[in-house]
Formats: sequence, C-alpha cells, structure tokens
Amino acid sequence: MNGAAFESWEEHLQQVLRFPFEVEIVEFQERGPLSQGDKVKILEIASVEDMYGIIVTVSHKRGVYQFPLCDLEVMGQASPNYHPVKDYAVWFANR
Repeated sequence: MNGAAFESWEEHLQQVLRFPFEVEIVEFQERGPLSQGDKVKILEIASVEDMYGIIVTVSHKRGVYQFPLCDLEVMGQASPNYHPVKDYAVWFANR
C-alpha cells in the first residue's frame, strides 16, 4: 500500500476536519461492541495503517474505540466534514 498517499490524506484531513463530529458506521464486518448503523463521535485521527488506512478514535455510549475512517459516514450532508470524509472513503475503496 502507498504509505505516502495515506500520509497526504491524513495531513489534509487534519487541516480540514473540525473535531469532534458525529458519524454513522456504514461498514462493519467484525463482532464487537460496535455494529453497522451505530452513531459514534469522531474525536481525533489516531493513526495510519497500511491495511485499514486512516484510523480514528471514536466515542460511543459503550466506550472509546479505534475505527477505520473509510467505514464511517458523516451525519448530514450540510456538515463541512461530510465531503472530505466521503472523498476519502471513495478514494480508499478505489485505490
């Protein structure tokens, strides 16, 4: 995987996103405390991993977790965070 591309995305998103903000889990295949359809709040960008891309820290009523940004969607298209996150998710899916 192209680490430089992920680092560029991370830098860009750090500059344009306004934390914290609400998102919905739109993709989730694993078992655990979170599931598809859950509403969570992104607190910060936590790390970048080759396999999962940008990892964010999310809070939920059941705790605080690390989650791939590409599997989240911003609540409300009017949010200034909507398009940057959507653009990243589309790029990630097509890389």
